[in-house]
Parts: sequence; structure tokens; C-alpha cells
Amino acid sequence: MDTSRLLTELQSKANFPDADFPAFLDLFEPLTLKKKQHLYRSGEVIRHVCFVVRGCLRHYYANEEGIERIIFFAEENWWVGDIVSFLERKPTNLNLQAVEDCDLLVIDRNNFDHALKNFPGFLEYYQKGTQKTYTKLQEQVGQSLSDTAETRYLRLLKERPALLQRIPQHYIATYLGITPESLSRLRKKLACE
Repeated sequence: MDTSRLLTELQSKANFPDADFPAFLDLFEPLTLKKKQHLYRSGEVIRHVCFVVRGCLRHYYANEEGIERIIFFAEENWWVGDIVSFLERKPTNLNLQAVEDCDLLVIDRNNFDHALKNFPGFLEYYQKGTQKTYTKLQEQVGQSLSDTAETRYLRLLKERPALLQRIPQHYIATYLGITPESLSRLRKKLACE
């Protein structure tokens, strides 16, 4: 597993010394998920957060009728895990499933706390990442309430075009909050314009 991706990601957003990386990496365990395998399901307490080395996962809700709504897709160099469940040790309402075969680096709560206390570069990275994530979530909530499916699709096409090539269309539709048939009609309409 190419763990250099983690160091590159840390150093892209914080002052994380190369010399600290071996000890920091020792706090993680490698984990491979096969396509369609879940790391966790709704109702479980999240015991790990993950860094995606290879592959793509979907983070989603499923309501009582089993209707799913994908919150986001986590690709290479993304961190993923229900942080509220992880930090507060409460059951999650989310599910995390591999869309492709995935290689992950997972860290448990004790090691995560140790990393924040003993690796200033990680603390800096975490604080910056938390601020960015909070801002992005606020933006996404506002957009999901006001934007049309077409606008959301065009934004996805602009911001993450490679994702559309690797994710099944029914997952894209679920992410957009529309049916696969509606997505097909939307794609045909945009192709004709």
C-alpha cells in the first residue's frame, strides 16, 4: 500500500515534518475493502476514521423505507468516517460502503487522540480540515435546498468529472436526489444542447 499519499496530503495543508511520519504511520492499520463491502452501517458506533489510499466509497443515509441518499463520495486522499459518532461514541445514522475495491489506512480513537496531542503537524492539518469541511457542508446544504438536479449535475461534472467515469449511474442519481431514469433524461438533454 502506498502510504506516501498520506504524507503528501498532510504536507499539502500543514507543516508536517518528514521525520514524524514513520511514528505517525504506526498509529494506523491498513485495511482492504472489496467492492460493495461496508466498513460500517447505521446503528453502529464508529471505531475508526479512514484515509483513502486507493478506491472510492459512498457515505449515505437510508430511510425507514430503504431509500438511500448519498452524502458524498470519498476518493483517494480523502478522509472518511462519521466524526460525530467517532468522537462522541454514539451510534451513527450513516453507512459507508466501497464502490470499488479500496485500500484504507484506519486509525482508532485512542491513536487519533494520541496523534492530535503528539504530532503538531497533524493537529494543524485537522483544524484546517475541520474548518474547510464545515464551510463546504454549509454550502452543500444551501445548494441542495435551492439548486435543481441539473445544476447539481453540472457542478459535479465541473468539479469532479473523473468521478462520473468511475461511479455507477444509479449512485450518481442517488447523490443528486433523482431517479436513474431522470438522470438519463437529464444527460440526454445536456448532450443535445
